[in-house]
Amino acid sequence: MNHEQFVAELGKLRTSSTFLTLKGYRNDHGEVADYNIVFHMSYENALMRSIAVLEAVVPDTDLDAQAKKECLESFMTSLDKAQTTPIEELDDGYRRFTDDNGKYIKGVKLHEESNTLHIYGLVVNKKVIMPGTYKTKNSKPLTIAKDKLRRLCPVGRFRQFKITPDQLDGISVEGLHMLPPEE
Repeated sequence: MNHEQFVAELGKLRTSSTFLTLKGYRNDHGEVADYNIVFHMSYENALMRSIAVLEAVVPDTDLDAQAKKECLESFMTSLDKAQTTPIEELDDGYRRFTDDNGKYIKGVKLHEESNTLHIYGLVVNKKVIMPGTYKTKNSKPLTIAKDKLRRLCPVGRFRQFKITPDQLDGISVEGLHMLPPEE
């Protein structure tokens, strides 16, 4: 199955949010895990919910207040871009796909330079099969405070996955089981 055939199968799924399982996903750090994600989810809606979550947060310190302010500004800028720039006009190096009716298929895109298919969505569950090796982070206090706030928000659970035979054993969605497409 090639990229086009693979995406055509994804285009046949219901257009509303649905659960998708990535089996045996291998990341760049050597970790192998199974992921359950919400696929076909609106990033714009996740941004709006994230803004609402952050607005309700009461900061404990000046650093937390600064982190909240910067996260809110970032989410609002992203939301403005999502609401004012049609997906097909984004100039970010990715090609989006449409279904047979010409409707944009949320959650899948092709990185044009590397010819790598990407699936993205909201992570609901992750089961680590083999731990990876990660460097220790040496983040500044403001970055740590912002990361803590992002984990409270739906946007903080959005992930993008490279879909290649070397990085993924298979995908299950709505009773359909697929192998990663050949490049």
